[in-house]
Amino acid sequence: MERTWASGAIELLRHADSHINLDTAFDRRIAFISVDNSVETMIRTFLSLPQSKSGIKVPRKEIEAVENSFPGLLKLVWQHARDRVTGIDDGDLEHYHRIRNTLYHEGTGLSVDQEYLSAYRQIAVLLLKKFFDVDLGEPRPVPSLERLIVLWNQVEELLALKYGKAGIGRRDSFDWKAAVQAGVLSQDLIDKVTRLRTLRNGLVHSQTVDHQQVVFAVGLAEEVFETLLKNP
Repeated sequence: MERTWASGAIELLRHADSHINLDTAFDRRIAFISVDNSVETMIRTFLSLPQSKSGIKVPRKEIEAVENSFPGLLKLVWQHARDRVTGIDDGDLEHYHRIRNTLYHEGTGLSVDQEYLSAYRQIAVLLLKKFFDVDLGEPRPVPSLERLIVLWNQVEELLALKYGKAGIGRRDSFDWKAAVQAGVLSQDLIDKVTRLRTLRNGLVHSQTVDHQQVVFAVGLAEEVFETLLKNP
C-alpha cells in the first residue's frame, strides 16, 4: 500500500525514536505517548481507507460512532480485519493505551519502563507493516555530529558509485551538470546534497554546536542517503 497513507503514523513514530535514544524519564514518557498516538492514527486511517486500498469495508457510521474511543477502534479492526492483525493481541494494545493515558494526564514526575516502551514500539512497527506494508525496522540512532559525519561519508560513497557506473569522471568535486545530463541525479537531489554539504561543513568547523541544526542536518542526510540507496 502507498506509504503516503501511513505518513502521519510514520512521523509520530520517528518523533518517538528521537526521544527513545535520549534515555531520560521525560523522553521515555514523550516517546511512549507518541507511539500510542501513532498506533491510534494508523488504526483510524486504515479503517477509513477506500475498500480498494484496505481490502475491507467499514461503514462510515460505525467509524464515526467510535471516533474518540480507542477500544472502539480496536473492536472495529478485530471485527472487520482480524486476518490483518494475526499475532497481535488487542488486550496488549488496550493495556499500553491505559499506560499512555496515565502518562498523559498524570505525567509530571512519571515515566515508563524501557521494556514497555520497546515492546509498544515493536507492536506499532508490526501494525504499520500489516496495515500499510511499510517496514520501519529499528529506531534510528539519536541525531549527533558523529552520525552526521558518518552519513555524509556514506552519501559521498554512494555518489562516487553512481558516477563510476555512469562513466562520469571527477577530480576534487562532483560534476553536477554532467550528472543531470546523464540522468544520474535530479536537480532536486543535487540541491539537497549541496545544502547538506554546507550544513555539514559549517557544523563540523563551528565553535559551538547548534543541536537543532544537527538534528535538521542528520534528518536531511538520512533522506538523501535513503534516496540514493533506493536508486543505485
